[in-house]
Amino acid sequence: MRHLVLCAALAATLGLGLAAPAAATSFTYHGQLQDAGQPANGNYDLQLTLYSAPTGGTVVAGPVTLYGVNVKDGNFATTADFGATAPLTAQGWLDVKVKAAGGDFIALDARSPVAPEAGACPGAWALDGNAGNPVGSYLGTADNQAVWIRANGSSVATFRPNSSVGLAYPYDTAGAFSTAIGYNAGTVNSGSIVTGGLNDATFGNAIRDTATNQVILVAEHGVGINTAKAVDGNPLRDELTIAPSAGLPASSADLTLMTGTPAANGYHGFNINAAPNGYLNISGLHYDTGGSVLSYDPILAISHYHNALTASFAFNGASFGHPMTVGNNTSNGNGAFVSSTGVWTNASSRSFKDSFAAIDPVTVLDRLVALPIQTWYYKGNRDDGMHLGPVAEEFASAFGLGSNERYIGTVDESGVTLAAIQGLNRKVERENARLKVDNADLRQRLDRLAARLEKLETGRRP
Repeated sequence: MRHLVLCAALAATLGLGLAAPAAATSFTYHGQLQDAGQPANGNYDLQLTLYSAPTGGTVVAGPVTLYGVNVKDGNFATTADFGATAPLTAQGWLDVKVKAAGGDFIALDARSPVAPEAGACPGAWALDGNAGNPVGSYLGTADNQAVWIRANGSSVATFRPNSSVGLAYPYDTAGAFSTAIGYNAGTVNSGSIVTGGLNDATFGNAIRDTATNQVILVAEHGVGINTAKAVDGNPLRDELTIAPSAGLPASSADLTLMTGTPAANGYHGFNINAAPNGYLNISGLHYDTGGSVLSYDPILAISHYHNALTASFAFNGASFGHPMTVGNNTSNGNGAFVSSTGVWTNASSRSFKDSFAAIDPVTVLDRLVALPIQTWYYKGNRDDGMHLGPVAEEFASAFGLGSNERYIGTVDESGVTLAAIQGLNRKVERENARLKVDNADLRQRLDRLAARLEKLETGRRP
């Protein structure tokens, strides 16, 4: 036996349609029809009869037969007209029978309520708003069936029994209390929110949440925060574009990566800030509960120079002035920099230094001469080429410089070289002084010999 189920949305329209006495009672009758448990498709005949009671009772109007009502995907809408009738002064009940092609009329299980004049159908919602709704009133289903909202015959929203929500006709929202937004969207796990586009040629419907309580944004043509355009006014061209908000401090676009508990003392992550006129800043965040101060500690600042196609990098609060500058005091780099021609320049001002002590350049020279100097490669990187120099451990043992015996500071290496040159100069000067004395003695001896020779030769002359 064929089983037909009709879910009709007609109570409010019937109530209004029967309110005028002796008037034409034409109204739009729309609903959903299932045939054998599936959404019906095709033409069906409907027979409508208005009764005075949910069962039995007397006929108030009808029956009216509507022939060939088209049903598509289980949905239908048609016009019904009971003709001129007396006003409905008490609750009415609409009996509906359905007939498929080649079949007989089948009565539905229950009649639908119809409001009397100036009344309201039980459970009905007016199109111009309701007032005085009883406590516990709601729109939806009382079983495990979903609630669908359609516009122009197409689904725009779905509310499922697992408390999930689908907007813009997404794929299945399998996760309880989840939300899927967009045609290509869908959820797998509870509590997640997933977006998706329409006919997305890049991602399609392949991206889903992989754990509970995730928020997944899928956007083939980019995500914009405070903007829907790229900086040149064209559509977004990047995966994420952030524009400043006038409702927030300053006129920069900021991104904060926060760690720790808000308002707790200590470190709280980092702030990335794009400021006007070509500046990018990265700051460390530290909150002092004692002073109630959030500090933005400068770590890196970048200044972009469009005309020169270059940028300057300033680390640890340094000022711009060179392609790269590090720090502004003895604890963070002291202002050492790379020059515009690529020369690394150490901070070496007397004002940066203290605890001066004299050294013996000759001793430095002797230690340098004894220091093994070899060629070598860095492990695992032959592409960097061969290098020449000492190893840091032997350098540290010979001179005791620096704070880590695995590394050699360029200022120390240069200092040792300069001291050794001074030591070599002292050795050369000492040797030269000795040679001068020797040469003077030899000169005197030579002069004496020359004089004696000349005397002998003079005595032999006739």
